Amino acid sequence: MIDQSLRESLQTYYSSFLSSTQFRARYGQRLMIAELARRLAVDPDAFEQSPIALVEAGTGTGKTVAYALTGFAVAAAQDKTLVISTATVALQEQLVLRDLEEIQKHAGIEFSYALAKGRRRYLCVSKLDAQLQGSDQTTAMTDFFPDELAASRPEDLGQLQLMLETFGAGRWDGDRDSLAFAVDDRTWRGVSTDRQQCTNRQCSFFSQCPFFAARERLDEVDVIVTNHDLLLADLASDESQILPAPEETLYVIDEAHHLADKARGQWAGFLASTSHRELLAQLEDCYEQTKSRLIDASLDELVSELAVQTKLPAAAANGLQTFDQVVLLLRGFEDEATAQGDAFQHRFVGGEIDDALAAECLNLAGLTERLEQMMQSARQTLEQAIPGADAAQRVVLESLVTVFGTFVGRLGSAANLWRLFGAADEQQGPSARWLDFTPDELLVHCTPIRVDTLLHEKLWSQCAGAGLTSATLAVGRDFSMLTESLGLPEDVVGVVVPSPFDYSAQGQLRIPRMSASPTDAAAHTEELSHLIPQLLVEFQSGLVLFTSWRQFFAVVDGLSTQLRDLCLLQGEDSKAEMLRKHHERIDAGEQSYLLGLASFAEGVDLPGDYCLQVIIAKIPFSVPDDPVGATQQEWIEASGGNSFTDFMLPNAALRLTQAAGRLLRTESDQGVVTLLDDRLRTKFYGPRLRSALPPFRDYEAPPALSDLDHG
Repeated sequence: MIDQSLRESLQTYYSSFLSSTQFRARYGQRLMIAELARRLAVDPDAFEQSPIALVEAGTGTGKTVAYALTGFAVAAAQDKTLVISTATVALQEQLVLRDLEEIQKHAGIEFSYALAKGRRRYLCVSKLDAQLQGSDQTTAMTDFFPDELAASRPEDLGQLQLMLETFGAGRWDGDRDSLAFAVDDRTWRGVSTDRQQCTNRQCSFFSQCPFFAARERLDEVDVIVTNHDLLLADLASDESQILPAPEETLYVIDEAHHLADKARGQWAGFLASTSHRELLAQLEDCYEQTKSRLIDASLDELVSELAVQTKLPAAAANGLQTFDQVVLLLRGFEDEATAQGDAFQHRFVGGEIDDALAAECLNLAGLTERLEQMMQSARQTLEQAIPGADAAQRVVLESLVTVFGTFVGRLGSAANLWRLFGAADEQQGPSARWLDFTPDELLVHCTPIRVDTLLHEKLWSQCAGAGLTSATLAVGRDFSMLTESLGLPEDVVGVVVPSPFDYSAQGQLRIPRMSASPTDAAAHTEELSHLIPQLLVEFQSGLVLFTSWRQFFAVVDGLSTQLRDLCLLQGEDSKAEMLRKHHERIDAGEQSYLLGLASFAEGVDLPGDYCLQVIIAKIPFSVPDDPVGATQQEWIEASGGNSFTDFMLPNAALRLTQAAGRLLRTESDQGVVTLLDDRLRTKFYGPRLRSALPPFRDYEAPPALSDLDHG
């Protein structure tokens, strides 16, 4: 039951918002508010039901207003922090720069909010100072981690100096995203840090640290906006958490259909053999250099402490020998690898490896973890010595902590990879394991295909409550694929709230009769090269979505020069710049067409004349060479399921719905979705895919286009 005071607060906020904005109440929005309140406001200690809501809210529902108002009201009543997590930067920025301010203003509600980012998004003043001074810290990092150094071109040094000047003058807060000029990733990496490199309160520049200043603000606000990657990384970390603990938090997970894939990425492992071998080979040299530098800095007592704590040289030699043995075993699969782009790939069918290889990987994981612990112990010893050191000694110690911290982070990542790769207990399903061979490198990958147990243990069973939402969560009205993949409690029932759009009046679905099936890639591409130019010029604007770069480039190459000049192509500019140019052209009364792949199938808002047609090249089935997807399908088959109907089809339905959702963005929009894949009409699974789409009416061809057979 919803507390009466909470009910009244929500009604007041919502009425004020509607009155101030002169918006009319939307039925779906009211349903969403009611469902979120009903589930989130439950007392978890009463064991009535899980305080988790699952709501699919179609385009135009106004879900941001619904979840922000309800989430804040419930969080405030429970004295919790509201954390809103999104999958895309665009939505985060929209929330922080526009939506939350507008909701406060019009609903008559007061709450503070801030955007949470990882350390790497902020300037490390210590590293910037070291780069510009050419200090001991820079020298130490040069010896072991040149990728952690800023570029040394004159223009890069000029950028570093400008960073220091603008930060020192208070004109910049140290957030990369608010920097007035662009900095490439290599340069930025040299002046940012991670958890292991950071000396926290021991740092000479702690009082000026942009990250900790931002972190302190998070402790004071009512609402935190973040992204799925940071949320999951924070949950996976046992220390130095950026976000409040789950039991003190009410979550809103927007774009929740991305959460499972993001979680797989968070708990995955990856290793490049050559660079990791170099890392292991450098451990003994690092230890010897450290002793020498400590003696030179009159810190002889620390040398004795490190010698007692670690048997690093012997452990490093043992780890390197075992690593070489494992790599030799893995290279034995190179003859079985198949070409994948510029590399050759070997995927372990079903994610299965033999017992001997698994045992070697687990042994290597243990040895690598021991090295990580040794370096961590040494790092802590050095850090603890900083407060009692003089100025010159502090410089030495801080630089060594940064070096040891980098070793700790990379050894930890390697230990995770080998532990995951050799895991014997996979009751929750196998991991996808594969190897990429290039002329100079062996790349080792391992990704768990199921993350439901981890999410349940770390999030759903711990949090004060959570509301998950997106425009596409269910296949039709079936939420089972999502609830199972996310490990949601059994009593969580998905709810679909209606969009205010009249899809049959506003939109049309066109499926031309095709001569070629997409299963014949060459013939289908040739037919697309003929059809797409004709379809584009029917309208002033349009969005064309492909599922492969090969087909994308083939169609683009076939465009006339005149039509090509009207097209904006993914890869030639950033997405933001493409959208800016597109808006500019349409506003000027010109024609403009956007051509791209999956990243343009969601998160792109083109209302009104900016998108009068969406052309989808083919049904977006999973690609057969995706190692994670292939392993998922094999596991489903081995478990007695059907990989096509249980995995490929529902995933394709969600992607197709997302793509079609680019057409109508407001209640006055009109347009056509054209799918150049008539399997939607000819195959047994066509009705299932069609039912997942919005209820567009069938396309009515104007006389001028009667030469196209629309079926």
